[in-house]
Amino acid sequence: MKTMRKRNFAASSMNNLTRRIVDHLHRIWGLALKEFQQLSRDKLLLAFLIIAPLMELLLMGALAGGGIRNLPLAVVDQDRTRASRDLVAKLEQRDEFRIMGYGDSVEEARSWMQGGDVSAIAVIRPGYGAALTDPARSAQVQIIADGSNQVASTVTLAASEDVAAELSRDLVASHQSAGKGPVELRIVARFNAAMEDQPHSITAMLAIIVFEIALVVAAQSIARERENGTLEQLRVTPLGRLDLMIGKALPTLVVGLVDFLLLVGLVVIWFDIPVRGSVFVLTLLTIPFVIAQIGWGTLISLISRTQQQAMLFVFALAMVEVAFSGFLVPASDMPGIMQAVSYVSSLQHYLVIVRGIALRGASLRTLWVPAVSLAGISAGVLMLAWLRLRIGLDSDSLRQRLVRAWRHLGARWSERPSRSRPDGHSAKKRELKREPA
Repeated sequence: MKTMRKRNFAASSMNNLTRRIVDHLHRIWGLALKEFQQLSRDKLLLAFLIIAPLMELLLMGALAGGGIRNLPLAVVDQDRTRASRDLVAKLEQRDEFRIMGYGDSVEEARSWMQGGDVSAIAVIRPGYGAALTDPARSAQVQIIADGSNQVASTVTLAASEDVAAELSRDLVASHQSAGKGPVELRIVARFNAAMEDQPHSITAMLAIIVFEIALVVAAQSIARERENGTLEQLRVTPLGRLDLMIGKALPTLVVGLVDFLLLVGLVVIWFDIPVRGSVFVLTLLTIPFVIAQIGWGTLISLISRTQQQAMLFVFALAMVEVAFSGFLVPASDMPGIMQAVSYVSSLQHYLVIVRGIALRGASLRTLWVPAVSLAGISAGVLMLAWLRLRIGLDSDSLRQRLVRAWRHLGARWSERPSRSRPDGHSAKKRELKREPA
């Protein structure tokens, strides 16, 4: 008999637990469905979430893929021989240069650079042609680059070195007696044989766009309800705190993953950049990255009173994340403190994952360190968002709780008996205070 009662009690407990789980899932699905309907009604926001990421990747990819071309170049030919004209022709054949003019002196060309008309100056010294055929002399060519633009100056020096190497090869080939050097250098580039900058830049842009979209959608979730006046309706519903957080997070997760898959398709089809690793593993590791942005967005949405305020917080957080992600400067080249802070940047770990899987074909076994770090960051940010949600849905609920706690501590301190003097003296002092004046 007791065994039957225990079984019935266990069965009823299991049924109650199952019923509660089903009720929670039903409420979460209702809230998520409401969010999807609200997104579908806002045509402008829907276009921003779907079309804007694709257009941004197309524009930024087109700018990053071609490299720097047509840098304005000034030529000061002080030799005026056939050899100097051949050198100018080789410089003009380079896609990086576009000859803007020929200066009579170096000072004239420098004035052009100071005014911003040219980015580089090629100065061919007198005796250049004669030095090419004289083994005892060296032909002198000076390249003056505009150091105020570091990228343009780097491209200028690299292209000039290529032209100098080409001239040296032609000179060696024209002399039959010249033998090969003692060292023969052969360079092989893996994963990017043409040494293009486009794959490295576009994969980083893909990660940054997914980061922006997920953060913007999550940051507007509760702030939009507060601004529209529908937050009080959510309070009276049977939704719990966990139900509210999951119901608000599901649409953001779906939007982030859909944008990610669309961007990956655009990278493969339009830019012809193959994904050498597993797309499934890359999508699987994108989930904790999007969840981390959901946590940050929920925190921003809880402390913001309006959607405009939330967007300002998103802009500030995006600047910090991009600065510490290694997109502009590698994390290993940062100072010690900044390098330590960069370890808690979810964007930095995700960039390592995207480039490792898409460009180098790495597996999950190789990328387990950034994957675990990304999962830990997402769990920590979600915990912070959950603790802030437990305090309240109001933007100033944390401040109100701190004020109440401070007042409570002040009241407790004022009720605390004085221990600096004996009790008799304190009692006598209280009796004197009660006497009339």
